[in-house]
Amino acid sequence: MVKDSASRRRRRTAAMAQAYRDSHEVMSICLSLGVMVGGGYWLDLRFGLLPLFTITGVILGFVAAGFSLRRLLERLDKRPQQERASSSDSNDQDAT
Repeated sequence: MVKDSASRRRRRTAAMAQAYRDSHEVMSICLSLGVMVGGGYWLDLRFGLLPLFTITGVILGFVAAGFSLRRLLERLDKRPQQERASSSDSNDQDAT
């Protein structure tokens, strides 16, 4: 009984940690897009080329966000496979 309670607590803590990692990744995606667009707009105001650097910042921001989003989705796609493998391992151990 104690082992089961500790196991549930450990799984819940691991799930919360994973949720924090995922939310951090999403915030990084948004922040990279915002920094690129803001930096492009600032350069446009500084050099007087209003749409040029802003558009460049948007494009670079979307590229950076796309790479980060792809990495996040690949990691999220691998997670169910790992959970299925670990649950089948634990079921095999319970059967013995």
